[in-house]
Amino acid sequence: MGQIVKPESLHLQAYNILKQSILDGKREPSERIVEAKVAGTLGISRGPVREAIRMLIQDGLLVYNDGFVKVYEPTVEDIIEIFQCRESLEALAVKLAINNLTEEVTDELVNNLEATKKVVDQALELKQLDQQFHTIIVEASNNKHLIQMLNMIKTKIHYMRNSMVGATFYPTLLEEHERLFEAIQNKDATKAVQMMSEHIKRGLDGVLKQINY
Repeated sequence: MGQIVKPESLHLQAYNILKQSILDGKREPSERIVEAKVAGTLGISRGPVREAIRMLIQDGLLVYNDGFVKVYEPTVEDIIEIFQCRESLEALAVKLAINNLTEEVTDELVNNLEATKKVVDQALELKQLDQQFHTIIVEASNNKHLIQMLNMIKTKIHYMRNSMVGATFYPTLLEEHERLFEAIQNKDATKAVQMMSEHIKRGLDGVLKQINY
């Protein structure tokens, strides 16, 4: 677990440390989170830990279960539902991004694709660049509420992949990103929306296949 730095907000530090331990798979799904134990490990009072736990419950990474706070354990239905939300929201994001397309965004996407070509056989790096590609598009939407919702969804998908299937990707990911970029560059919103929808559905199919659903 990470270390507390005194000048910074204690509850935010506790939140970030606990969140990262969940996302990194250091805490098992359904593992009980004991407020006093976490506070003792971090060397702080229970108040900031209580607030951190409250924030993580809002994020959906912790849940109340049988009177205890536990690490969220996703079901297959949860995975399907979260990908359905992602599909609709990212389809809207790419449409808005095309309306707001700038040379800077185009350059960021080009750089991302070039970097992705170099790591197609490296799962960790590929995961980071895949997330970056989608983040560039989402942030280019310039819709702060959409960005906020997708950030929460991105966090849950990251956790689901780590806790259920690991960092594996289907082989056409780079090709699909390249075709999606082409549609964005051509400002073909109809095609880009359709491709984004299909792209995320294929990602869901890949996850379900890995858990033998």
